[in-house]
Amino acid sequence: MTAQPFDSAAASYDAARGFPAGVGEQVARAALEWVSAGAPVLELGIGTGRIARPLLALGLNVTGVDLSLQMMARLRENLPPGSPAPNLVQGHLGQLPLAASSFGAALSVHVFHLVADWPGALADVRRVLRPGGVFLNGFEWRPPDSPGARLMDHWRAILQAAGQPALALGARDFSDLRAELAGAGAVCQERAVGDWMTTRTLARHLETIEHRTWSPAVGVSPDQYDRCLAELKDWAVHEFGPLDREYRVAHRFIWQRFAWE
Repeated sequence: MTAQPFDSAAASYDAARGFPAGVGEQVARAALEWVSAGAPVLELGIGTGRIARPLLALGLNVTGVDLSLQMMARLRENLPPGSPAPNLVQGHLGQLPLAASSFGAALSVHVFHLVADWPGALADVRRVLRPGGVFLNGFEWRPPDSPGARLMDHWRAILQAAGQPALALGARDFSDLRAELAGAGAVCQERAVGDWMTTRTLARHLETIEHRTWSPAVGVSPDQYDRCLAELKDWAVHEFGPLDREYRVAHRFIWQRFAWE
């Protein structure tokens, strides 16, 4: 995975993936309850800082690693006046340019589906954690029968029928991480944080797929990708009607806490 898709998405990322007012603060406070006071925190895939900014506002000492310099530049631009700044490092997950036993906690949100050797990356996270350190993995839940979720399920089916075994490079879903870490002796706790609604169109979902912004299909030629996308659009129109129709969808944020006892 290269930084290019994320560099090009840096300017629009917050608008597309940002939290509604107040939710980011709820997410940060819930994370803080699972982090030892004063412990340095590492965010994997810090991006534009939608997770890091409220953590910094709560006084956490945050270091962020990301592949995209443009995303991290956007983070710096978006820091409120007077806010402490995180220590930012360009790097790949699995090859973290950080010393062993450096952090009391590490966290990630929607990252490991982009990492080909995600089991190796998880092992590297364990390397940089201090004894007794915790790993927090976060993700956004939405109803599996929502139009956007059904669209992504059908997209996976189209790609698989075209000979593409997976939508993304790395872990298929969050149960993969949980199973891998359980095998390494980690105990998991899970907590839901915040409830909110979004209004989206399938046209917007299709745009992110077309630009390969969040979950690029690796190994699909441009011509094959275009054919698969055309098939997806035809299916969406048949299934849902006009693509610019707006849908209200429920969301919830989930933190998974992994600790080795």
